[in-house]
Amino acid sequence: MTTNWYLGETRDYSMFNFVNSNRDINKVNLKKIEASILEIGIQVPIVVNSNYEIIEGQHRFTALKNHKLPVPYIVSKSANENQISKLQESRKWSALDYCKSYASKGNTDCIQALEIADKWIQNSNGKMSVIKTLELLLDGAGVALMYRLKRNQFTINLECANNVFDCVKVMSTLETGTNPFGNKIVRALKKLHYDYGELRVDVIHHMTKKNYIQAYSNENDQLKYLKNLYNKSLKALK
Repeated sequence: MTTNWYLGETRDYSMFNFVNSNRDINKVNLKKIEASILEIGIQVPIVVNSNYEIIEGQHRFTALKNHKLPVPYIVSKSANENQISKLQESRKWSALDYCKSYASKGNTDCIQALEIADKWIQNSNGKMSVIKTLELLLDGAGVALMYRLKRNQFTINLECANNVFDCVKVMSTLETGTNPFGNKIVRALKKLHYDYGELRVDVIHHMTKKNYIQAYSNENDQLKYLKNLYNKSLKALK
């Protein structure tokens, strides 16, 4: 009878390869795993496919390699890189993990989004984050980022994102009662963009200059508040 898998152990670390679409090694997670292995030993083998690419256990493999310990491994003929996120339970995949994984596989929207995130983080002096940028770039006013990324349905609306980012930058040059780069403000402005089709930067400048923008704990309240101010400034500038 043909078996679908078999178990082995080796100190030949060169026989294993990392999968490009896997997430990056997390240093905090690696330290925890190293401490556990040094205290009680390795309890779970790593899982590799027929090409000895690590499908599950890259942190365990790295910890064992760092301390020159033997690597127990399971070769699973049915294992493939599409199962990576489902098999890795030591630390759940984040939205960024998924985005980087799909970018490595050639997803142009994810590639472009990560490039834009780097630029916007610099342009905002670190006030924009990668996740906040991905949320802003995501096409649609109220679709959950993680939901779309887990299903490889991430598409970007660059026109909307650039419009909102320009508005946030304008707000950041004026005195406000809250951080314009904060999640609630960015999300509210994104929804306003979809409501109006476009946000006028001059209107955003006018409403911010005329008002000491308040922060609300509730996102719906924040949206209603900004929409009211925007309408007043829109009417004033007509």
